[in-house]
Amino acid sequence: MVSAIGIVRKQQTGDDINTWCGRCKCEREHVILALKPDGSVERVQCRTCDSNHLFRAAKAASTGRARASREKSAATAEDAGPAKEYSMQARFRVGDRISHPRFGIGTVIEQRQSKIDVKFGREVRVLVHAG
Repeated sequence: MVSAIGIVRKQQTGDDINTWCGRCKCEREHVILALKPDGSVERVQCRTCDSNHLFRAAKAASTGRARASREKSAATAEDAGPAKEYSMQARFRVGDRISHPRFGIGTVIEQRQSKIDVKFGREVRVLVHAG
């Protein structure tokens, strides 16, 4: 693992890593729980749903158009800027990115008087805000 300034560092238990979560059905941030004797990652725990599972390395990119369009839309949503920390006292608008402590990073898709609909991966959650 190479840091931003070029320092090579081995992965350790407790480090964060992005990988596929079978329960969330999308790529999420995980914590490394166990390493193999050769230093590669063996077990991880999802920071969103707390599931504990074997590490799944990234799969090779598929040539399917549907997958490519999903990856492109997900990439543009993630590159839309920094996510705001979720708070019930804050105000959010459609298109805002939110960082929720339990559900991860999501995008506001609908705004009402005091509630917002936020899409986290494949799930849509209704959250309270200071509308």
